[in-house]
Amino acid sequence: MKHLSSLLLLGLIACNQKQTDHFVLRGTIPGATDSTEIILASNGKYHKKIAEGYIINGKFELRGKADQPVYCRLCMNDQDILDRVESKKQEQRRYMEIGFFVENGELTFQTSHIDSLPKSFWQYDERKEKNYTLQGSDAQNIFYRYQQQTIPSRYRIHSLNNTYREKGNIEDFKTLSSERAKLEESTKNFIRQNQNLAVNLYLVEQLKKEPFTYDQAYLDVLAGLFASYQDTCATLKEFRQYLRDAQAFVQGKALENGEMTTPAGKTVSLLAQLKKEGYTVIDFWASWCGPCRASFPHLREMYRLYGEKIGFISLSVDKDEKEWQKALGEEKLPWPQFLAAKELVKNVGSLYNITSIPTFLLIDPNGKIIFSGHSNGELETELAKL
Repeated sequence: MKHLSSLLLLGLIACNQKQTDHFVLRGTIPGATDSTEIILASNGKYHKKIAEGYIINGKFELRGKADQPVYCRLCMNDQDILDRVESKKQEQRRYMEIGFFVENGELTFQTSHIDSLPKSFWQYDERKEKNYTLQGSDAQNIFYRYQQQTIPSRYRIHSLNNTYREKGNIEDFKTLSSERAKLEESTKNFIRQNQNLAVNLYLVEQLKKEPFTYDQAYLDVLAGLFASYQDTCATLKEFRQYLRDAQAFVQGKALENGEMTTPAGKTVSLLAQLKKEGYTVIDFWASWCGPCRASFPHLREMYRLYGEKIGFISLSVDKDEKEWQKALGEEKLPWPQFLAAKELVKNVGSLYNITSIPTFLLIDPNGKIIFSGHSNGELETELAKL
């Protein structure tokens, strides 16, 4: 009876505890310039601003509401202040942007010094994520563990990606792909081991792949990560809708036919240009697309290496035929060139989920799409496998 009374008392205490409907985020950032602007914004599609304020004497306080745990970006920018005092030293300017999970309650942010925080954009350094903490958020406690466990892997990926962009070495890209695969497995295992819906839904975004680089079995694995959850939030419903939509772009989808124009003005069909009993690369590009034309030297090398066994087609989505013809004269590409008809251009997005160029499709001998990508390194890796 005494044990039962204790349980009832605990229940009454829990029921009578007032659940806070807002958060107070207090932070300490030594070394920050007085009046540095600080903004807390959600990391969703529209980066909604949640709270804003200023750092005074190395401290700040932000207030807002979070209906559920949400991943946010905390941005600090002292450029306006330094502009007002006419500071000429560019290195003095700081723009920091870090991420963590926010939920209602008392939250405390701490770091040893503002310069120990990661900078934004291309200067971001994953290794500095260990230099700050946020207390008071259960979701952040879980996410912090993921951050710390994966810092070495994510930093290697960041470094390898920069190296590949600078040098274009295919071996660097292969190493990069291997590191990405390892991180992918680590992320899936972390989701399985930690049952926090908000954190898991954020992490699974990293597991989404480009169209035609996955099969149905991969989508089934992602679905299985959330099989035990009910549709209790919009984000989970959106993710499950993504899985349904992604089924339209699994490897093995048949390439649809369409009309194209040759440089001589003859109308031909797309399917008729595929290599008989072999693989075909289709390069979607346009004369006005700088990255497309910058990819041609590497594409020429792939054609030299694989052109006898694999067919190559460049399919322009130019609206102006004269500009296309001009670009052909300048580039002098050695494989067949075509201009997509208006109807084919219109269908490209919906049929193959192509939203940017350059995009490469790899077609197997049966006319099925087995790969789609935007990088020469990705394409060469796939061709080497064949």
